[in-house]
Amino acid sequence: MTRRNFHVARKTPCNHGHTHASGAEAKRCNELHSMFRAGVIDALVFEPTYELRPAGLPVKMGNGQNAKYRPDFVYREAGKIIAEDVKPSGGLMERDFPLRAALFRTCYPEITLKVVK
Repeated sequence: MTRRNFHVARKTPCNHGHTHASGAEAKRCNELHSMFRAGVIDALVFEPTYELRPAGLPVKMGNGQNAKYRPDFVYREAGKIIAEDVKPSGGLMERDFPLRAALFRTCYPEITLKVVK
């Protein structure tokens, strides 16, 4: 008996030329660009990379690379920096996401991490 994957995200382009991991991400990118054009948010960045270094020490992965976190979007709203990660509404998320999110919040307390479903 074969096991079926019920959450199959398909790479989807947004209206701004980015290719996203899912249709939900592409839709959110379109929404954020509308907010950017309207002046509600500024400094919109697509998939920036943050190195995870609690207490200033690198976290080494099994392959020797430093642990990193890449939110889907980062922007500034009302003077606050917001990092957003789009997750499926069904609640399925990567096994390592809670740990990466906790490390990100510890290493970057000045950035609000927002999970959008």
